[in-house]
Amino acid sequence: MKYYIVNLAVHLAVTLIFIILLIVFSNRNKKRKTKYPVSYFIPTVLAIVIVAYVYGITGPRLLDLSDVASQDYYSYTGEIDEISLFNNTLTVDGQEYYINPLRELPGVGEKVRIRYTRFSRYVISVEVVDELDVSGAIAEDSEINDVIVK
Repeated sequence: MKYYIVNLAVHLAVTLIFIILLIVFSNRNKKRKTKYPVSYFIPTVLAIVIVAYVYGITGPRLLDLSDVASQDYYSYTGEIDEISLFNNTLTVDGQEYYINPLRELPGVGEKVRIRYTRFSRYVISVEVVDELDVSGAIAEDSEINDVIVK
């Protein structure tokens, strides 16, 4: 959970830095202190970057803050398709989830149950799930029904 909080703080700091740069370059344009004509477009580019960054990264993490505080997580069971190079993303049945890279992860192809946050899909816990052989249980159930019927 500490990793989630630190990750959120870093992304908020990056967003704040982009906003400060936007204000600085906008003030330079307003005061007509820009030296090159291309630099007039820096605030526009920064505004687009800020919107994309907040929409894709910072916003979902902020929306998940209430779920993390109340420990209300989603759960999914599936097979690991891929683990990223830096161990910070985990792909389970085609869906990508973010995870603490310092955590020990099961291997590719293993069936796992993950608990994750709703919007940013940050994984809280990963558990290896043993598959149950239910074919024997069905056969035993039908044998019991045969005995009861006879």
